[in-house]
Amino acid sequence: MNFERMNFEGDPNLGLYGFATDKYVLTGMNSKKMLQKMEKVLKVKPLSTMMLNTNFAGIFCRGNSQGIVLSEIMKGHELPSLKKMFDKVLMLKTDYSAMGNLILMNDNGIIISPLIRTHAKEIRDFFSLPCEATSIARSQIVGSLGLATNKGCLVHPRTTDSEKRKIKDVLGVDVDIGTVNFGSPFPSSGAMANSNGFIASPESSGPELGRITEALGFI
Repeated sequence: MNFERMNFEGDPNLGLYGFATDKYVLTGMNSKKMLQKMEKVLKVKPLSTMMLNTNFAGIFCRGNSQGIVLSEIMKGHELPSLKKMFDKVLMLKTDYSAMGNLILMNDNGIIISPLIRTHAKEIRDFFSLPCEATSIARSQIVGSLGLATNKGCLVHPRTTDSEKRKIKDVLGVDVDIGTVNFGSPFPSSGAMANSNGFIASPESSGPELGRITEALGFI
């Protein structure tokens, strides 16, 4: 397993700035040093892009090894450059722009927020993967409350047993609970991970790093 501590310009919520899959890292940061560090740990190529003229690629986008999901609000912004990076780009016609907060996915399946339940079939057909709507910890911002790879999934400590069962069924991996950044219950905000390794901020404690390591299948 590869592991690195990192934050983005002092912000420990590095997951807000991007996410990792087994094929690429998509990030809003463009520091050469940071991109090199990401590539060394996660063993995939970092792709740097702005999202809605911000660095928050992890908030406005979600994806897996196949491609990415965006709100159609991206049409007037970075969509052309993203289509050059990815063969598969799904744009949802929705008033919600923060797809990264509403979708939890890996290469096996997709969990979406009940807020975008009406798009389940569209997403399912586009990726040819199971796609189901559920809450996590009785909250609808499921993308923020879970961190999933093809080896495991870490979720909010108050995730119910029925929610964990549904996530496991759809994503095809074991699900465990944990926190990041010394008590934050938003795993995807405080870490980036794929099957090769993970990056967490210096604020995450030793026990939290241990739980991430275990939950994401690195031991």
